[in-house]
Amino acid sequence: MLATCLLCIGALTTTREAWSEEDLVADAKKLVEHGKLLIETGTDSGDKSRVAEGLKKLVAANKKFATALKAPGLTPQEQKRIEAWVVDVESRIEWYRGMVRQEAKAEQAPGSGMRTGEVKTPPMKPGEAIGAWCRRVLKTLKGTEDPAGKAALIRGLASKGGVVSLPTLFRLFETVQQADVREGVHEALAMVGTYRVAQRMGGYAKKSREKHWDNALAVIYLCLEKPERYEPEKPFLRAVRSFHQLKIRALSLRILEQLDSMDPEGIAALGELVYVEDFGYQSHTIKLLSAKRDTRAVPPLVHLMNRFKFDIGSKAPAHDALLKIGWYAVPELVARLDNKAAGIWISFTLRKITGQTMGTDKRKWHDWWKGESLRHPELFPNPDERPGGSKGPVVTGK
Repeated sequence: MLATCLLCIGALTTTREAWSEEDLVADAKKLVEHGKLLIETGTDSGDKSRVAEGLKKLVAANKKFATALKAPGLTPQEQKRIEAWVVDVESRIEWYRGMVRQEAKAEQAPGSGMRTGEVKTPPMKPGEAIGAWCRRVLKTLKGTEDPAGKAALIRGLASKGGVVSLPTLFRLFETVQQADVREGVHEALAMVGTYRVAQRMGGYAKKSREKHWDNALAVIYLCLEKPERYEPEKPFLRAVRSFHQLKIRALSLRILEQLDSMDPEGIAALGELVYVEDFGYQSHTIKLLSAKRDTRAVPPLVHLMNRFKFDIGSKAPAHDALLKIGWYAVPELVARLDNKAAGIWISFTLRKITGQTMGTDKRKWHDWWKGESLRHPELFPNPDERPGGSKGPVVTGK
């Protein structure tokens, strides 16, 4: 009887926890919708207080989602669903705050661009489908002469339309000629992001040759600058690789120079040339990666240490580059010790960097690093990622 009661109490507790998580998510969703409505009506009417109130609603919603994520017993599907909401809300907060800053700058310099409220994105009608609203925005765009106004309309289209606006944005990408308006298209596509934009931009490498190369790369660079949590699958790395696969040395060199200047956002994309059959500049890429004190430089160099694919002539430069990266490479190297193709070379590299001799036993290296990492807090730029109890200066990848 007692056991039965305990089971009932346990089941009731679990149910209440589930209800609590569901209630938090439901409340957060309501806050998101209310916040979006306040921001949209405030933007359309020029009422800044509404926009500010809407932003507060989104911030409050994000806190509720974060709390819901900590609920015990979440299934992977539930966690993924809540994380998707978090990413969406955070991206909207970042976008709207940026829009507020741009409007403030425009008001401070009244003669140098569009004044606040000069061109308004038409509000959605009750029950109107987003696709139909996008078509109405397009009509408004055609009737607008001011380039700054056009760019603002296009950014507003992306902000409210999201992925539904992509077909319209892709058409604008191929047809818009004015430089100022084109920048608005680039920013709008980068704001929406997702693998669909990455695939389309990568597709221009083969499809359109020089006609759209610069514009497609401009969008890709903007997307790479977004925080990685907004593009967890990193689809724009593959988009960069599609341009390298053309095997046009001058084009790849130009891309490498841009990515190198984007440190640290461009580091992961910098190594994409390494994954393409060498047609020149691979040794140059290795040299660039060796100067990056960042774990994102490690995967392409590990790729080159594949003992089944590359000869010693390829492995040695990658090994030397990892030695130059030094302790910054250790966390990623330990994580990849179970790589059958490169494990031996990884172990050899780790021994050279750390002085430790633990072979390819990933568990031993992992257990050792849990304690050793406390002595290297500077390797964790994000304070939330630092080992417990460690203190040290913040390093930004330089």
